[in-house]
Amino acid sequence: MVSFVSISTGVFFVSIMLIGTSHAAPPLSEAPSHLSQDSAGNPGNITLPSFIASRTRAVPLHLENTDLDSETENMLENIEWFQQSGIDYTGMVQRGDVKTLNRMILDLPENIRAASEKNLQSRLDANLGNSMILASPSQLTDHIYYAGVAATAYCRAVTGLGLWTCKNCQTFVPDGQMVYRFNTPVHDTTGFILKSDSQKTINLVFRGTNSLRQTILDLVMIKKDYTPVIGTQVHAGFYNSFLEVKDEYFPYLQREIILHPDYKVVVSGHSLGGVQALLAALDLYQRDSRFNPKNLSVYTVGSPRVGDANFANYVKSTGIPYYRSVHDRDVAPHVPAQELGYLHAGIEIWDLPGYGAHICTSELESPYCSNSIAPATHIIDHLTYYGINEGLCL
Repeated sequence: MVSFVSISTGVFFVSIMLIGTSHAAPPLSEAPSHLSQDSAGNPGNITLPSFIASRTRAVPLHLENTDLDSETENMLENIEWFQQSGIDYTGMVQRGDVKTLNRMILDLPENIRAASEKNLQSRLDANLGNSMILASPSQLTDHIYYAGVAATAYCRAVTGLGLWTCKNCQTFVPDGQMVYRFNTPVHDTTGFILKSDSQKTINLVFRGTNSLRQTILDLVMIKKDYTPVIGTQVHAGFYNSFLEVKDEYFPYLQREIILHPDYKVVVSGHSLGGVQALLAALDLYQRDSRFNPKNLSVYTVGSPRVGDANFANYVKSTGIPYYRSVHDRDVAPHVPAQELGYLHAGIEIWDLPGYGAHICTSELESPYCSNSIAPATHIIDHLTYYGINEGLCL
């Protein structure tokens, strides 16, 4: 169960790990002969491939750059407008005491009276067909599926023991075969690689915040240079947690894509796991041409912002399909704050109970989806996505 504890003007996440139940997964496949391997057939210590120069280039975002497309210019203008204007509380309902997290309000101020839900519906209708569409049943099925896969990472029996019979395990990937599990000593970065032959998919899944170490990590809002791409910056704590694990899982994924070149590779995660999922997908793309926009994609649920506008633009430029789900007023996707220089990339799916799932089609953060209600966010919406509990092994 996830709880939230106040620290001065902020709130940090503390999670309790629960144990799931499952049985042993099948043994690992034999590694290709060109990869170094140990006596058990697992990849041995290898040096990661160098970055592919053509895949680590980006054009920085600046309004004075006349080469910017109209979508990018509108996005930057919208950010400036939101920073200078008041907040529209239309259709929101007060839920309890007001707290803040990284300048986000975790509930409506007491002196603000929420407008009627009819006004919210009118606002959604006004944007439909322009920058926003309703998710089709097939689109929604995909996002529910990866929310379910991400939820399995909270099962200790999955990440700790490599067992695969938890409820969500069997619901979403009944033939899942555990390829590799990882957990780092410093940042507690945790996840696994799972293969499904029936779905022809290799899943790389990262767990969200689930320990005090990660809680402290989440509170550090300092940026640092994103090494592969000059001129881009990312959240220092998020990036450091990823750097600790990147050379652990890479040879296993490389082995699997060599053995199964027709399989798709999907990287997913909830909360902090969503951040690491994006960074991991980019690293795969940057180091091995076998990982490309045709077979590589990213699905995140409740992910915080990862980096600055230049980083977001780089993510967009790769062409890697990137979808990020936001549940109602979930606070996590709104931190770190835009006024600190952070910006989301990816196509947003904003799930509004009672109104349906809306898709903002821009590949850079749009003011029309969940960002339209910031900073009036809420903690509770972070814990459930599409009716799936994220944080408990249920």
